[in-house]
Amino acid sequence: MSVLPSSQQQIVFLLLGLAATVALIGVSILISLSEISFAAARDVRLRSRAEAGDPRAVAFLKLRRNSGQVITVLQICLNAVGVLGGIISESMLSDPIAAGFRAMGTSPALASKLGSACSFMLITGLFVLFADLLPKRIAMNAPDRIALKVGWFPAIALKVLYPAVLVFSKISDWLLKLLKIPAAATVEPVTPEDLRAILAAGTASGVLLEEEHQMIQNVLGLQDRAVTSAMTPRDEIVFLDVQESPESQRDKVRVRPYSRYPLCDGGLDKVIGSIRAEDVLVAVVDEPQPKSTGLAPIASQIFRMRRDVLSLPDTLNLWETLAQFEAHSAGFALIVNEYGLVVGLITYKDIMGALMDGLVSPFEEQAIVRRDDKSWLIDGAAPIGDVIRELDIPMFDDAQNFDTVGGFVMNRLRRMARKADSVQSSGFRFEVVDVEGFRINQLLVTRLN
Repeated sequence: MSVLPSSQQQIVFLLLGLAATVALIGVSILISLSEISFAAARDVRLRSRAEAGDPRAVAFLKLRRNSGQVITVLQICLNAVGVLGGIISESMLSDPIAAGFRAMGTSPALASKLGSACSFMLITGLFVLFADLLPKRIAMNAPDRIALKVGWFPAIALKVLYPAVLVFSKISDWLLKLLKIPAAATVEPVTPEDLRAILAAGTASGVLLEEEHQMIQNVLGLQDRAVTSAMTPRDEIVFLDVQESPESQRDKVRVRPYSRYPLCDGGLDKVIGSIRAEDVLVAVVDEPQPKSTGLAPIASQIFRMRRDVLSLPDTLNLWETLAQFEAHSAGFALIVNEYGLVVGLITYKDIMGALMDGLVSPFEEQAIVRRDDKSWLIDGAAPIGDVIRELDIPMFDDAQNFDTVGGFVMNRLRRMARKADSVQSSGFRFEVVDVEGFRINQLLVTRLN
């Protein structure tokens, strides 16, 4: 049996060592890709792929339900590869490299040390670069796609190494229990602040347009805005009264054309229903027929055309109001306080206006107009949430006591506002510019130095 010369043996060992190193790096690449993608892949996207019939997504989601065992098997594989890499470095690469140094005239002792050091640096550099850094960066860039491609590896490793995984899992669970640390991570709910931060990040990255971000914020803000912040106040409600003359009703419809009107019998606190504008025109134009109702003919005809009207408490927010509209197939409601008095009126259009708030609209005057870097003209009926967002100031501690910026000023004054009154808060001065009756029409807000 022939024996290879020593130099040929060293070359064979070197080639075998390099081949084994390449194989271990390949396994380590699969481990790194699986580890990062398993942690970073998004459930939402994978669920949509699973619902579309992708078997890889179904298998991955099933595997993710055993996250503790998957992490354990990946760590076992990772440490096993590290130990094998050290063995290969010492037994298969050090001697050939040391032989190379001895061939160049280096003393045997120094050549042995240099061989060990070079093999260590070679193995460490290859593993750090090709088995750690590159695969993890690739997996971070596309975790969902990588998870579907390498999901088979942790599944197979879990089946092969299940006894070892079971032993290590039991030991780790016992140690965690001994240290009074929860074995499973608690899932924290996503808060509105988290969602707003995600939306802001999406806008900054260009995924969302500014208008889309504003629209989503307005949708989220419907739960924070009281119905009173978007309603038409009582003194601005246009209503029809069966006790009024036909000419008066016709003039109201002509001067203030709306699709619906509250129908009353002696004032706004005696609402008997609602009526459409076209019904009023039909009643005015048609030939009146005498009736035995005790009302004038035209009033009797309007009375017969009345429809039910939805009434809602003033404690609802806009989201709840929208839900009531959907439940009753209505787009028009009276707002009533706890004493049974009508305080306002809200329509589906008002809620849509709240959704569009902050977006450019050529048809409506903006409630908040920026004059320069330090001053704004603000309508007294502007919702306080919009003012806080526009001026970028922290939420007031007593914000639940008022819905509009005019209500905020009166709350601070502790009395009804008069022209030229002002209050200071959060580094801004809120000065009353115009007052109509008891209501603040306009404010000049100035940022203080």
